Amino acid sequence: MNLEYASATPHAPAEAVRAEVGQPPSARLPLVVHVLALGTFLMGTTEFVVAGLLPEIAGDLQVSAAQAGHLITVFAVGTIVGAPLMAMLRLRLPTRLTLMLALAVFALGHVIVAVGSSFTLLLAARFLTAIATGAFRAVANVAATRAAGPAASARALGLVGDGAMLANVVGVPLGAFAGQLMGWRGPFWAPPPSRPRPSR
Repeated sequence: MNLEYASATPHAPAEAVRAEVGQPPSARLPLVVHVLALGTFLMGTTEFVVAGLLPEIAGDLQVSAAQAGHLITVFAVGTIVGAPLMAMLRLRLPTRLTLMLALAVFALGHVIVAVGSSFTLLLAARFLTAIATGAFRAVANVAATRAAGPAASARALGLVGDGAMLANVVGVPLGAFAGQLMGWRGPFWAPPPSRPRPSR
């Protein structure tokens, strides 16, 4: 079977065509990679969804819109702090435990935001959540490439990165819309992804 025959045979199996041109058969990415992508999607969504809810947050907490905007700023600072911090901690902790701790802190921070009534408390909770987000992103890329293996590591990284991209394109508008319907605290009740199980 040659390339001309393969191209002329529309029903030829894709794997056979790949074998002819020397490409490895395609393989599905492990479930854990999809879970990590979902995690980056949810975390990216909650990072920026506040921007669409500032008037509601300011009115509820009796602060100015400019002050409410600090909820975005403090999250950005926490993300910057979280990535290198967890990169160092990861040298001492297993990858799975690091991801589980990041998800636990992420969930705790969101519960505080969802029920808290003090603006200062919300700032602290957003900072805590941001540290977990930075940690998760830093470790998720490593975990995804390890789980996928060398042959599919680029695809795994791309999928995890797509989670962050879709958060801005899809998650943030949907979260802001949900906040308009359910109140600004509603989007922060979104459950975190299931615990990932990457290889150590």
